[in-house]
Amino acid sequence: MTTYKTVLVSLLLLLLTSCVTDNEISQEELEKQNKVSEIISAVLFDNDLDSLASYNIRRSGFVVIIFDESVADEKYRKVVDLLRSNAVIKGVRAKQNGVEICGLP
Repeated sequence: MTTYKTVLVSLLLLLLTSCVTDNEISQEELEKQNKVSEIISAVLFDNDLDSLASYNIRRSGFVVIIFDESVADEKYRKVVDLLRSNAVIKGVRAKQNGVEICGLP
C-alpha cells in the first residue's frame, strides 16, 4: 500500500510540474508581448477605440482583437490593417459580436 501511494504522489507531482512549465513565459516572449501591447494600445487610442476593443496577445506575437458592436466597419478595418502592417505583430484576427471579421489575408 505504501508503494502504491508513493507512485501515485510521484505521478501527481510530475503532472503538476509539467502544467506549471507549460504556463511559464520566457523573458523574450514577455518583451515581445509588451511591445505588441504598446503598439495595439497606441493604434486603438489614435483611432478613438481604446474603450471599444479588447485584445489577447499569444506567445508568438499573434493578436486576437474583439471590437464592440458599436464600432463601424470602416474603423475596425482600418485598425486591423494598421496592426497587420506592423512587422512586430505576427498576425491579427478580429471579432465583433462573436463573428470573425477581417479574415486572414
